[in-house]
Amino acid sequence: MNEFSRRKTNFHEYKRIFTKYSDYFILPKATEDADPAWFSYIITIKDDAPFKRDELTKYLNDNLIETRNLFAGNMVRQPAFIGKNFRVPDHLNNSDYIMNNTFFLGTYPGNTSEKLNYIESILDSFMNKN
Repeated sequence: MNEFSRRKTNFHEYKRIFTKYSDYFILPKATEDADPAWFSYIITIKDDAPFKRDELTKYLNDNLIETRNLFAGNMVRQPAFIGKNFRVPDHLNNSDYIMNNTFFLGTYPGNTSEKLNYIESILDSFMNKN
């Protein structure tokens, strides 16, 4: 299986794993008629989840599952924009929400079935505690 196929497979495995808890997560999906080779699996914690993003990512990271917060988030909150003139035509509530509630897991082609099963077991453990 080539790298791109493996990334797609890993994406679908993450989808299977996280869909069990779809009441608490906003999960990614491809645009209609697209066939991406996913770089990552992006997960957003829903407002009414009984946990916060940082609680879940800490638990995953403590169990040797690397996560990353979404890059940048709301760009106008980045240090490079301090003191700069720019226009915000309306609120940026969605950008703020994503910045504070979204993280991702890599779809690294080297993830094996055993590694994905481990991720699933750690997520199940976290969810059973919450």
